[in-house]
Amino acid sequence: TRVPGQELFDAVVKKLRLLEIDYFDLEFLSKEGRQCWLDHSKTLPKQCPSSTELVFYFSVKFYPPDPHLLEDEFSRFLFSLQIKRDIVNGLLPCCDNTAALLASYLVQGET
Repeated sequence: TRVPGQELFDAVVKKLRLLEIDYFDLEFLSKEGRQCWLDHSKTLPKQCPSSTELVFYFSVKFYPPDPHLLEDEFSRFLFSLQIKRDIVNGLLPCCDNTAALLASYLVQGET
């Protein structure tokens, strides 16, 4: 379909009822297998590989300088999920002690 990227993003954040949308975006895998951010100004066929199954990932696009500036509890929760995913997938390079400390914070936040 010739849906602009902005329409898809708007539909996702509306479904999630997300208030602080500036920190998040959608990404997908290019034909070469690289992660690409959704371009809101282009239609989906112009930027996404033509395949039968296209998967978008809702991800943190950038982190605020001070996480306490996040006003919405749900936004903070989404940030914690992203950090957890990045640690598990080896995308957040840190020593074992730091990873354990971050994991303990995440577990505390879930209780």
